[in-house]
Amino acid sequence: MGSAINVVAFPAPELDRAFYEEELLTRRDLVWLTTTDGERIPACHVRKLEYQRSKGSDSFLSSPRLTILYSHGNAEDLALHLDYIDALVHFTGSDVLSYEYVGYSVSRLEGAQASEPGCIRSIDAAWRYLVDDQRIPPKRIVIFGRSIGSGPSVDLASRSEVENSAHSPLDVAGVLLQSPLESGARAVLGHVTSFLGYYLDIFRNYEKISKITAPVAIMHGTSDEVVPVSNGKAPRSRDISATCTAAESLRAALAGGLWA
Repeated sequence: MGSAINVVAFPAPELDRAFYEEELLTRRDLVWLTTTDGERIPACHVRKLEYQRSKGSDSFLSSPRLTILYSHGNAEDLALHLDYIDALVHFTGSDVLSYEYVGYSVSRLEGAQASEPGCIRSIDAAWRYLVDDQRIPPKRIVIFGRSIGSGPSVDLASRSEVENSAHSPLDVAGVLLQSPLESGARAVLGHVTSFLGYYLDIFRNYEKISKITAPVAIMHGTSDEVVPVSNGKAPRSRDISATCTAAESLRAALAGGLWA
């Protein structure tokens, strides 16, 4: 079961180096992150003001912006969703850091294999970059995970500490999950199989979601054929009544671009 889940969970696109050299490695907002295992992964840190200037506009707003820490979905990589993260900056008024998983894009070309631990090491490296290197307060960060990206996102947001970081992810402004998994096995094979193969399962979000103290907003398409909508509904079984109002505010902020 473990191999079946991994095939579905980590279908890294198999594109050649020329594609990444043209689409990703020429980006002015490209940064390189290093995991605790010494793996180098690319990331794009798109800042609102720099994005506006590149489009021939500017802003008089000087209030601190939120930064979205974005974890992408399966069957894509950093180079394939650059337009999407640019759109996030444009429509939310936030800065965005989108990082790559170990074993995807340039990392894949260097021989790395995608895995759950590799994804966790990757988001930890992105966290350290934001809060320790860039000195962005956790209260100005929203953790956003889509599909398989909900795995590292929930894992990070549920922990009180990150290795080699002085700041706690529990203190973030909020967590946004789009088409999240209950777990890898539950998304692919259902609840019964996930129980039988518990120790082979990956990204067991259903065990971690209750540890998140920040407001959580979940959005999931009812006709999703990749991750059943039941996965998006299940995390809500935790008691989030105390953060319901804050979660509604988080949704409104994303939809209305109120994070300028």
